[in-house]
Amino acid sequence: MAINPVQRRLAELLQHWQAFIALPDKRLLLWQVADGGQRMLDAFFEMQRHEDPDGGATSGASGDTFIVFDAPFEQAIGYSRALKETLAGQYAASHDELRKAGQVPDWRFEPDEVPDTAAAFVRALASLAGHHAVFGHLVAVLSPAGVSDDEAWAAWVTRVLEAGVPEGVRLLVPDVDGASRLERLAEADHPEVLVQALSLDAWSIAQETFAQEPAVGPGGVFRNLLTGLFALAEKGSADQVLLKARDALAFAHRQGWPDQEVAVRLLTAGVMLKERRCDEAVNHYRHARTSAEAARAAGHPAGGQLVLQTWFGEAAALLAAGQPQAAAPCYQAAEQLAADLPNPLMRIEALRMGTFCLARAGDTEAALAFGQSALTVGEKLRPASRPMTTLPLHCFEMLRLIEPERAGRIEAIRHALEHEQTHRRGRLDAQAAALEASSDVAALRHVEQQHLDEREALALQAQEGADREAAGGDAAFVALFAQARSLFGPTWPVVMHGAIGPGPGPGAAKAEGVAA
Repeated sequence: MAINPVQRRLAELLQHWQAFIALPDKRLLLWQVADGGQRMLDAFFEMQRHEDPDGGATSGASGDTFIVFDAPFEQAIGYSRALKETLAGQYAASHDELRKAGQVPDWRFEPDEVPDTAAAFVRALASLAGHHAVFGHLVAVLSPAGVSDDEAWAAWVTRVLEAGVPEGVRLLVPDVDGASRLERLAEADHPEVLVQALSLDAWSIAQETFAQEPAVGPGGVFRNLLTGLFALAEKGSADQVLLKARDALAFAHRQGWPDQEVAVRLLTAGVMLKERRCDEAVNHYRHARTSAEAARAAGHPAGGQLVLQTWFGEAAALLAAGQPQAAAPCYQAAEQLAADLPNPLMRIEALRMGTFCLARAGDTEAALAFGQSALTVGEKLRPASRPMTTLPLHCFEMLRLIEPERAGRIEAIRHALEHEQTHRRGRLDAQAAALEASSDVAALRHVEQQHLDEREALALQAQEGADREAAGGDAAFVALFAQARSLFGPTWPVVMHGAIGPGPGPGAAKAEGVAA
């Protein structure tokens, strides 16, 4: 039976894995993948949890036991502890499966009783692999959801290898192009590391999948046109995209599909924008809006959202062309539409960008008046959701419009805090490395707690410095600062999820509020 392209890629991943397992001196497999390949890897890891009793060409099961560890890496001690806790939790959740396999789930492991080190984690894996005979190889997939310090993370992985990975255990680390973190390890020619560069192009897989399916009816024909257009948008020239888009637009128009016309126009406009052909991008966004309005008038459930996308797109193209004054009305229209839909997150973003455009055009008073509404929108959001929007950034940008120099000094406090915390986190990781061979659980916990206490004290010091600086501002500055604090809590603006704009000037290192 013919297998589909997804099954073929999974089978190829299995072959790569088996080639690694066949090398007895290798312990860590580094899979280098493009940004779009992570989902295929996730599917492969999930497949390892489900054995295929029939095997065969479509089976992706390796016979090994894969455990995915996706805890974020903030610092080495906390990360080691998170992995141990994950291992204990995964084992507890597998008791029923072990019993079905005729095993007694009696492996004893208490994470708090062993040190929070890379070596202790490896010993735990070795203990589990040796306790049960049904695992094949026990495979730890190290795929942190986030990494605060790439060098510290790479150093931790190196310490895992130095601890000595036993025969029954293997490590697999996906290294994605968009966030490649283990380049040095890949280039070091480590005797226990195998590097495999994987070709997992999501669009190629999609094209192959569609090619295997008959194009039945108008929907099938258009799907093939759109798939080809996406492929050209990624790898072809702008002129090639334009030619292909004409065919897709003509077909969608004949079928009476204004929503699909919007999709083609938006894609084409994006390609024009990428090529800095801004006038053409603006033209496509405006034509897209005509089709989107038709879809909305016909009662399309996503019609309003499609119109909204065209306003944001046109504004972005005008900004790219250096025309903020022309972009401002687009954001104003987007804000009104987002309020009507309603779409509060996009409304906040329209208000933020409209404020930016008005200010860039030289009308600070109009910018502040327009941007103030965003705080009212924010008040209606759940408190936990507010920091996840662009509203914290918007509020600080408005402070900068009121008193640029004062806002700059507060920004310098924030940057100084980040610099000092990064330095101290590096010091903590160095201490963790020095204690790697230690069996003293309490010593590691003491070092970590000391770091956490220092971090809290630094943040409080920076917060107090920002408060003193804000208190000296004029009435508008003080009022806006207080309103933003009521929305985001006492750590704003020295602690925010995103950057707060241009970096500080030469005086940043002397900012009030953070000890050197």
